[in-house]
Amino acid sequence: MWALSALRRGRTLVRTFTSAYPKPYTVPEGNWGTNRAARLELAASFRGLDKLGLNEGVCNHLSVMVPRADGQGETMLVGHYGLHWQEVTASNLLEVDWTGQTVQGEGKADVTAACIHLGIRHIRPDAKVIMHTHQPYATALACMKDPRLLMVHQNSLRFYQNVAYDTSYTGFALALEEGKRLGRVLGEKNILFMGNHGVVSVAKTISMAFDNLYYLERAAMMQVLAAGMEKEVALIPDSECGPMLDAISDMLQEYADAHFYSNYRILRKSQPEFEL
Repeated sequence: MWALSALRRGRTLVRTFTSAYPKPYTVPEGNWGTNRAARLELAASFRGLDKLGLNEGVCNHLSVMVPRADGQGETMLVGHYGLHWQEVTASNLLEVDWTGQTVQGEGKADVTAACIHLGIRHIRPDAKVIMHTHQPYATALACMKDPRLLMVHQNSLRFYQNVAYDTSYTGFALALEEGKRLGRVLGEKNILFMGNHGVVSVAKTISMAFDNLYYLERAAMMQVLAAGMEKEVALIPDSECGPMLDAISDMLQEYADAHFYSNYRILRKSQPEFEL
């Protein structure tokens, strides 16, 4: 991977999991600071998604690829198996290698997290951030024989032609090959509906992966609610979907940043221990 080879050549990794948007936290440059920044943002994602009710128990998982604080390669930052998302902090996140073994921190990652996230990254090395949830409305669509996200609302437009569907339920992901299979189904899309299971959001930044899960749930909610009215649903014409997405696509990262970091600031007031 390019990031690892760059480290071996002595270069400093850029913070590829974030944007230039002004941050509510301050950390130094260098590998330690990059690692710390990723920990802060991923911990805020766990807490924020829990607050929004988009996770399930102690299951589901979020990850980001980061340089090790000592600069000795790149690892996957992921949650500690068994912790409730309200218990996740910047310091208790784990770093695991490409075999799923913990290289920093105490405990182990969920085996399905290692298999899904590492497997997908074998196919999509650009997926710096991966978030997998069983959020209710989107997962309800994933349980349908036809799980397609329809263009029923303007929130749906951000996912126009950017959703892949895996309609073959294969049980728990207990092998790396299953993650690779999911990566192949995902292809070049950034959202995956996992049949009878849940959803996956991949992105280059933590804020975008977080924002996509939020708006995916809102879009799915509108679809479920509209279908439940037992009247014909008015879909946005295909001729309007592409142009509308083109009009907002350049602003989506800024929107995602504004949303994510507003949640970060709120969490700093209500759950300040997440930064520990």
